[in-house]
Formats: sequence, C-alpha cells, structure tokens
Amino acid sequence: MNSITDKKKHILVTALGLFSTKGTSATSMQEIAEVCGISKGSLYLHFKSKEELQRSVINYCIHSIYDKIVLVESEQELSPKDKLRKQFKILLENFLELKEFFLAQLQDAISQGNSGLTMENCPEGMLALTMKQFNQKMIDVYGPEIHPYTLDLALQVHSMMGAYIRIIVSEILPMRIERMAEYLVETLDDLAEAKLRLEREPFIPQKLWLTWMEEGIPKGPSKKHPFLLLKEMRQRIEENTELSDRVRTEALESILVMEHELTEINPRRVILTGMLSNLSAVPGTEEQVGQLSHLFETYLSWRE
Repeated sequence: MNSITDKKKHILVTALGLFSTKGTSATSMQEIAEVCGISKGSLYLHFKSKEELQRSVINYCIHSIYDKIVLVESEQELSPKDKLRKQFKILLENFLELKEFFLAQLQDAISQGNSGLTMENCPEGMLALTMKQFNQKMIDVYGPEIHPYTLDLALQVHSMMGAYIRIIVSEILPMRIERMAEYLVETLDDLAEAKLRLEREPFIPQKLWLTWMEEGIPKGPSKKHPFLLLKEMRQRIEENTELSDRVRTEALESILVMEHELTEINPRRVILTGMLSNLSAVPGTEEQVGQLSHLFETYLSWRE
C-alpha cells in the first residue's frame, strides 16, 4: 500500500475488526499499529487520537452502506418501489454484517454512561442529504401528494427498521432479510395510503422539517433544560455588580415570569419571547439568551 488513502483505509478496516471483537475501550492504539504492521508513531500521523479513529471508522461504515444504497438508483430497469425494496434489503444486510461492531459500540457506550451512537456520530451533512433523498423517494413511489408526510414516514420507517435490526442482531427469531425488506415496503404502502386517504395534519409541521432538509437536524447550542439556563442567568445577574438596581430587579422579574410561564400546560409565546427580549439587553447573559431562544423556538413550535 503506497498511497496515503490506501494506508488510511487499511488502518480503518483493521480498527473495525479489532473494535468489533474487543470493543473500542479495550483496544489500544499500540495494538492497532501492530496488527497494521506500522509503528505507533505512523498511526498517529493519520489519526491524532483513538477517538478520532473511532469516529472515522463509524463514518467509514456509514459511507460504505450509503454508497451501496445510492448505487441502486442507477438501476434503470427497476421501478421506484423495487429500488426502495432493494435498498431496504441492502441496509439490513449491511447492519447484519457489521452487527458485532455496532454491538461493541453500544456496550462501550453503556459502560461509559451514555446512549451510544448519536447524531453527532453522523458525517457532516449526511442527515440533511438523507432526508432530501428520502423525500424524493417517497414522491417517486407515492406521488407529490405524500410530500407533507415525508418526515412522519421517515420516523415510522426508522422505528420499524430499528426493531427489526434488534431482532436480527439478537437472533431471537429466524428471519429472512429479503422478506423483511418486502414487509417494510408493504407496511410503508399501508401508512402512505392511510395518510393520503385521511388527509390528517402531519405530526411534525412542515415549517420545521423543510428547514432540516436544507440545514440538517439542528443539534442545538445546548442540551440543558430551560430551567437550568434560567438558574445560570439568575446567578450571573445577581453576581454582576456593574448592573444598576433597576436593571437587576427587572431582569430577575423577567426570569421569574418565564419560570412561571414554563410551568403552564400551554406556555404563551408572547410572554416568553417578550421576557427574553428584556433579558437580551442585560450584559453577561448573551450565551443563555441565545440558548433559550433556540430552545423556546423548538419548544413552542410543537405546541402551535
């Protein structure tokens, strides 16, 4: 292997095998280097840390599956529904092939106190691209009328796929991948037909997910609960000796109003945004105001 690309791929494939067998936490960079037949220093020239190598292995797996799925689109002899069926089959087969790796990742994550693979593990832009392509796939199969329900269908397919993959991985039941792919399409047919016939409002408003298709699902600047952010903001305001008594009092009153409003069953947008606007003028609260603005937008959009 002479090229840098070939060397990196060799390292990724080797690391994938070791991570699948032992788990990431139990595999050292020294061990990976020895199996690759290179020095530890050479390994660090390609990957600065084991965490970076782990992310690269995950990206390698995701891209390899994605490339196989996209390749089906070039098979002109297949109908849109046949392509979808074949793509489901490829996805299931590849998860089965990589099940030891994903199980090892999950076990490592649980031992470290988190839930495993998250959106942060996905390659940059992959979610937005996948959503666009799934939207077009649904239109190709069911017509443009299905467009408002694209994200609902995507989430329902994701849920079904996850359940079936768990059955495959756990080997609870003997299941044929091809039949599973067929059943997924049959179920999707039923869901799409019902949505078009009943014409109910989509569960997730289009104004939310249309933005996601362009920009990807927002990860958000913070995972903190609004009450924790308000607590941090109150502490900063109380400790800021440069604020006048009037500004401090009005800011604390605005926080109190927001806390009360957030306990209501149907929080009022005008109250929350009005109080947040008051706080945006208070020095030292810019970070919390920005995070709360993002959280409130998502929080309130689901209730309108």
